[in-house]
Amino acid sequence: MKQEILLESGINELEIVVFKAGNSLLGVNVAKVECILPYQPITEVPNSNKNVSGVINYRGRVIPVLDLIKTLKQECSKASKDRLLILININNSDFAVEVSLVSGIRRLSWKEIETPSSILLTQNETPITGIVKGGNDEIILMLDLEKILADIDPALALRESRTTKGLEGKKLVVAEDSTFLLKVVNESLVKAGASVEKFSNGQDALEFLQNSSIDEIYCVITDIEMPVMDGLTLTKQIKSDEKLKNIPVILFSSIASEGLAHKGLSVGADAQITKPQIDKLVEMVINIRS
Repeated sequence: MKQEILLESGINELEIVVFKAGNSLLGVNVAKVECILPYQPITEVPNSNKNVSGVINYRGRVIPVLDLIKTLKQECSKASKDRLLILININNSDFAVEVSLVSGIRRLSWKEIETPSSILLTQNETPITGIVKGGNDEIILMLDLEKILADIDPALALRESRTTKGLEGKKLVVAEDSTFLLKVVNESLVKAGASVEKFSNGQDALEFLQNSSIDEIYCVITDIEMPVMDGLTLTKQIKSDEKLKNIPVILFSSIASEGLAHKGLSVGADAQITKPQIDKLVEMVINIRS
């Protein structure tokens, strides 16, 4: 599955796997996809979450299977044996999602991903992070798998840090496109004593840094997946700028795994940590200049 078409990091591009769950055309970052599997026998687990179909045995690993069609309240005429499974790895968790079909891989710029209208995000219940205009008037919805997974297993959701000191007088810049995650990260850092400048994409964060007194900025924390400018590109821009290059940059992302750590290293990130480890993030920020 992993074709490594996109080899260079920090060029503000990504690849997405495009697929259908029921009638919805959806996309997910290739960086989160381990492989695509044909139908596998699924063992049901008594009293599991209603959106979990069961588990499969894949190469000796027991993998939970999420019923994405049911989760998204879709209708699907295909029998289970005719569906496919996409094996996902995020936040150091492995699981599979059951889909109707996979149509291929598309390469695009983060600038092509539009932020969903607030009408679509009522009560923060819609698991969509972005919208891509496809060919033939198609709309591809970028799926928020982190939200879906956290809704099923609350233990995987991001929670405010317990740390109450260590960042007194420190000014931080945080770039994160999820309103909820940005709120939790901000509150955790403020609780530890910091002041925080918040941005929903890398471009706005970069412009702020370029127009700031660098001595005031203690650290930058950035997600990787963001519209307009992603976190890898933001990091690369910071580290290639004579004025900004000494500012520490921490990548805080669901895809900041060991297998993808080379991408962060290639653009000069000072540290990387996987969501939802907010306590470890705050500790890392406190010690980043030690």
